[in-house]
Amino acid sequence: MSIWTSCRHSKWRARISPKRLILAAVSSRPLVRAAVAAGHSVVAADLFCDADTRSCATRTLTLTYRDGGFDRASFFRELLPTLAGADGFVFGSGFETQPDLIEMVARDCRVYGNDAKTVAACKNPVMFFSQLASLGIAFPETRHALAGSPEGWLCKRIGGSGGVHIRAASDTADDLHYFQRQVTGEPCSLLFLADGRQVMAVGYNRLLLAPVEAQPYRYGGVVSRAELLDAVKGEMLQAAQKLTATLHLRGLNSLDCMVDGDNVYVLEINPRPSASFALYDAGNHGAALFDAHLLACEGRLSEPLPAEPAQAHLIYYAPCEMSIADGYDWPEWTSDLPAGAASIKVNDPVCSVTASADTADSALALAEQRLMWLKQDTHQFLEF
Repeated sequence: MSIWTSCRHSKWRARISPKRLILAAVSSRPLVRAAVAAGHSVVAADLFCDADTRSCATRTLTLTYRDGGFDRASFFRELLPTLAGADGFVFGSGFETQPDLIEMVARDCRVYGNDAKTVAACKNPVMFFSQLASLGIAFPETRHALAGSPEGWLCKRIGGSGGVHIRAASDTADDLHYFQRQVTGEPCSLLFLADGRQVMAVGYNRLLLAPVEAQPYRYGGVVSRAELLDAVKGEMLQAAQKLTATLHLRGLNSLDCMVDGDNVYVLEINPRPSASFALYDAGNHGAALFDAHLLACEGRLSEPLPAEPAQAHLIYYAPCEMSIADGYDWPEWTSDLPAGAASIKVNDPVCSVTASADTADSALALAEQRLMWLKQDTHQFLEF
């Protein structure tokens, strides 16, 4: 029996009836693929509308992005008119600086995810870090103005995502940014399900950077099955539990931390499915995990997913202008592929590279080898 057929007849599919969904994110492909694998029909809205997304969705809508969020005019023009007749709306990244867009959608369509108030609370540094302090959760020292030297401090945009908004602090600041003391350690995350009261861990991950001079903390990828101390995992899960009970988180969420030995410093909550979503339930193309997200948003936690091999996901960023020829034979381990002939700007994502192995280190090593090979093979498309 195929994955697609068995998934539809599993206990997961028996608990969620097929729905007509609208999915919106900066890059919606992993969610779209999972939703379609679970038997739902999907209208997808994102910045890229890549070939993978178009092949899965019944319809795609291209949104534009500026100043850390979706362009409101394109959002109103492209997405809002599609809400009529939809059974639900599922969102990923892109709404952190404009949670009111979620509220607007909720007036006409059921939202599967955290409400606008919860997203705003997670992304308002005054509210969020005050909440961490009251709950006894450790985090790097955070300020909204620097009285002394900026050395050792980072400047972050409120509601920013993908790491492109983070830079070394300077003496200048505005209402859109805050300061956080730099701490040593490795960036890690916990992907978890929440029903508004309780949480269930999906997996612990290592977050990877792909730095360039102007964006030293740019997101580079993620690998699952991070080898962390049990005490560290317990502390991360406890933090997720405390925040869920306080903020009433629902569905899939990601807790991002810096881990230094047995010390854990919480950086943020991403109150929506994160990039690590694509690392889990890979055998079902994410179908079971997607439906688990819908169930959790309805207040029901599903059973834990079975153990899986480690998965690594890396972003291939264009080192300079590129013109990808139509018909290029993309390897099967690539995704988020350009649609047809494509012109790609320097530092824009070209595609994603994936790999699977028994351990996180082995999966990452294989993904890095594949990324290196792909860069060499696509060198012909560089515009010097």
